Amino acid sequence: MPFPTHIVAVGGFVEDGQGNILLVKTRDGGWVYPGGQVEVGENLLDALVREIKEESGIDAAVGCLVGVYSNTGIHKWCDGVTDVPTQSWI
Repeated sequence: MPFPTHIVAVGGFVEDGQGNILLVKTRDGGWVYPGGQVEVGENLLDALVREIKEESGIDAAVGCLVGVYSNTGIHKWCDGVTDVPTQSWI
């Protein structure tokens, strides 16, 4: 099965009533705002709410859209031949 030619992803800033911003720890020990890939047939806002819940356990509501970004770059799979679309966490 070929890789998708375009990956749609969401990410969001989650702020509490005191102005604190939620960050989640990555597998390699870094910190990022929550987000991830949109599933087939899922709208962007629902995907963002789902990703926040999956990564933090927090039920969130989307207040506003900040931006839409596209990354159409590719890199080679470990076989050195197959093109794989990159995913950008902006």
